[in-house]
Amino acid sequence: MKKPVPPHAPENERSVVKSVGRVFEVLEAFNDVRKPMAAIEIAKRLDYPPSSTAALLKSMVQLGYLSFERAGRTYFPTVRIAIISEYLHGAFFGKGKLMALMGDMHSQIGETIILGTRNDLDVQYVHSIPGIYPIMLNVPPGTLRPLCGSGMGWALLSGYDNTEIRAIVDRVNRSGIDKPVDVDDLLSIVEEVRVIGYARSYGTYIAGSGIIAMALPTASADRPVVVGAGGPVDRLQAREREIVRLMRSAIARHLSPT
Repeated sequence: MKKPVPPHAPENERSVVKSVGRVFEVLEAFNDVRKPMAAIEIAKRLDYPPSSTAALLKSMVQLGYLSFERAGRTYFPTVRIAIISEYLHGAFFGKGKLMALMGDMHSQIGETIILGTRNDLDVQYVHSIPGIYPIMLNVPPGTLRPLCGSGMGWALLSGYDNTEIRAIVDRVNRSGIDKPVDVDDLLSIVEEVRVIGYARSYGTYIAGSGIIAMALPTASADRPVVVGAGGPVDRLQAREREIVRLMRSAIARHLSPT
């Protein structure tokens, strides 16, 4: 259940206050199983000590984020989580239906559908739906990809002006990476993304795997979000026009201004 931070992440980005991390892991566990769970189930699923699990769950109940059903001695998230999520969803996408968008893309395209947002100098995958094919791209939520060196990153950067991109590249190159980013090459890639409306990355980060990515229209310019369809390079290249058409159509259906 626990997902390791990708090895390229700086050491200071791997440090998470244990209790804070556990709160979110508990909530994500409920999102995975989608049913009430007893404390022992949660402890086993997340490999937590039973005593600290009980204390954590009790605190979450007291704060109003979990409910406790005494008859079955089970826990489940409260409507407070739904209210917060609804507000945040609206802050990002207005009245659009993001999960419906991803589900629509998945059913139409069949490849792994990934949602990403900026996390400092990286793109972080915050949600994914695995592809339907035996050979598919497998990327768990939390995965990081370099902002300047990935298809999802290029799609995201297309919404920034060139001055901002140069400042980002300067920070990346001062971070001590093995291969500095060539700002002119990056700006050329980003300009192509702006012209054609999507980013395509074939074998850039993982040999044999690729992604076709688009920035989403959001209600807030300072919280850019991108969606991508990922899979084997040969399959994506053969279907590139079709996938782009299906992605654009789904975005128009679910996230068009009302």
